[in-house]
Amino acid sequence: MVPAVSEEAPLSVVAAVDNGVARITIRGELDLDRADVVADQLSDLPAQGVTAVVIDASGLSFIDSSGLRALLTAREQLEEAGVSLQVTDLSPAVERVLDITGTRELLTGSSPP
Repeated sequence: MVPAVSEEAPLSVVAAVDNGVARITIRGELDLDRADVVADQLSDLPAQGVTAVVIDASGLSFIDSSGLRALLTAREQLEEAGVSLQVTDLSPAVERVLDITGTRELLTGSSPP
């Protein structure tokens, strides 16, 4: 995966695949302008032999409904391909959005504390 960068607010998506596990680090702002980039990159992973995706969200400073939709859609598409997706290390911004929308368990596998 190639980092996606915008002049306004950069988004960096870095992936490392090892033994079928893709570890994705996303930093910056995941919003309408950048959500498709992340969704496209995640949907390409099954073709690379990936069986699990772990997303480190500690560097996400902002996520809007488009970013959340991209993650949820990717989760659904990956599961259809037999690939699990888990979002870990939630930044405060991501944690708040997942808790408000009730999607924490879908994306992290755990209930709110």
